[in-house]
Amino acid sequence: MDSETVVISDTKVIVVSGARSNIGKTCLARALRKLLPGAVRIKIGHHPRKPGYDDGCFYPMGTSFSTIAFEHGDAHFLIIESNRILEEIRPECAIYLPADDPKPSAEMAKKKADIIRGEDLSISDMSILAERLGCNEAVIEKIAELSGAHKEQG
Repeated sequence: MDSETVVISDTKVIVVSGARSNIGKTCLARALRKLLPGAVRIKIGHHPRKPGYDDGCFYPMGTSFSTIAFEHGDAHFLIIESNRILEEIRPECAIYLPADDPKPSAEMAKKKADIIRGEDLSISDMSILAERLGCNEAVIEKIAELSGAHKEQG
């Protein structure tokens, strides 16, 4: 391989974002990690790692996606808990968990979301997500269910 060859990772990225703290982002990210083989859970945040945080990797706010991707290049899926990372990347799937009294970054995260807790997810959108993530539609249905979205009835 010469120095001009570009290697594109086949790692798929799912971002779990939300209106504020304590709305279930970590719980959802853990469930997705268990669902998806080869997944690594990443949290990007302001605060130091919480006790008992044993099944994920913590990065401080401001860590670039390129750093995270490099350090986890062998992961099949990166499940990233963060709103701000959506300013830097367009993941294969963005999930948004709404709540009252949203923090400033929440509006942007909601606008970029593919799946929103409490809202319908169309069959066509499920098909698009399945293609982007390289999964079958049954896996996307499970992701939607875990996220609290509703499969649109047709």
